[in-house]
Amino acid sequence: MKMLYKPMSFLVAVFVLSSCSKNKNGVEVIEDMKRPFVDYQIVNGDDPFTFDFSNKSSNYKSLLWRFGDDSVSTEVAAKHVYMTTGKFDVSLTATSESGATARKLLTINIDPDSVIKLSAPATTVPNQVKFNIESKANIASALWTFEDKSTSTDLSPVKTYREGTLNPLSLKAVTNKGSVINLSKYATTAGIVSNVTNKVSMSVSSDNGGGKNANEGSLKLLDGDVNTKMYQGWPGTFTATFTFASAQTIKFYGIGSANDSPTRDPKVWTLEGSNDGNNWEVLDTRNLDRNFYDQAGSKYKQMFYFAVATPKSFPMYRWKVTANFGSSGFQLSEFQLFR
Repeated sequence: MKMLYKPMSFLVAVFVLSSCSKNKNGVEVIEDMKRPFVDYQIVNGDDPFTFDFSNKSSNYKSLLWRFGDDSVSTEVAAKHVYMTTGKFDVSLTATSESGATARKLLTINIDPDSVIKLSAPATTVPNQVKFNIESKANIASALWTFEDKSTSTDLSPVKTYREGTLNPLSLKAVTNKGSVINLSKYATTAGIVSNVTNKVSMSVSSDNGGGKNANEGSLKLLDGDVNTKMYQGWPGTFTATFTFASAQTIKFYGIGSANDSPTRDPKVWTLEGSNDGNNWEVLDTRNLDRNFYDQAGSKYKQMFYFAVATPKSFPMYRWKVTANFGSSGFQLSEFQLFR
């Protein structure tokens, strides 16, 4: 019985993995089951939401496309329009006459910042900017919502801001095909800006006695929290150097006041740029008349923003403070850079 068992099990396996046909003499021939070959390419359409799918599959009886947004198609060469931005996993499953299948998966990423570029150049009116939409898609409508809860449906609205303020805004744009783009940005008198503080490495000329990781060490400048602070004895001159992986054009920067003692606030400083860390160019100079506490209406832990007078592209920036408001100590809660 053991001698017969192994050949029988082999024949069963062959039957499952093979198909049978007869030759012209009526002799049954066992043929290997053929699997389909599946392949396709994604071709950009006439706007960022439209794609053509070039099918290169073979040996199939049917196809099933899944576009990653609950849409499907059985067409040989499919075309699809996405209604939103986002990441979409596109799969093509090919099925052969025998029922065997093969599948290929690719990902499409429609990034809202790649679909729309926003700008807000200054007009001839002081502190006024005009918003512009640049896109490869045909924008049919826009809904702007500003920091004061006002709205606009103009494609290029104008807005007046107070100098030294960072103002959130949102845009909902709809293309002529119905695709929707949602963007959230910050607007200033210097135009649209983006916070790039998280992209820097920082070194300082002096630090808290406990070092940069101390409870009031220099790393508190980059933690995004005005409730924490860097404190140290006033060294006479303080510099913080910020290094990016590549050159950036910094247009705006922010300084956070601390929780007490406004005479410790920075008073006189420059913001400088450099390509090599040896030669520095002054981009902005400030000499404050009032400390941050008085400017904020007797409030601590506030952010103050400054437009760079002559923005240029540099990989390194240096904030150099040469005077405070008379204290033997020096402190601030945050430092932020915007391009």
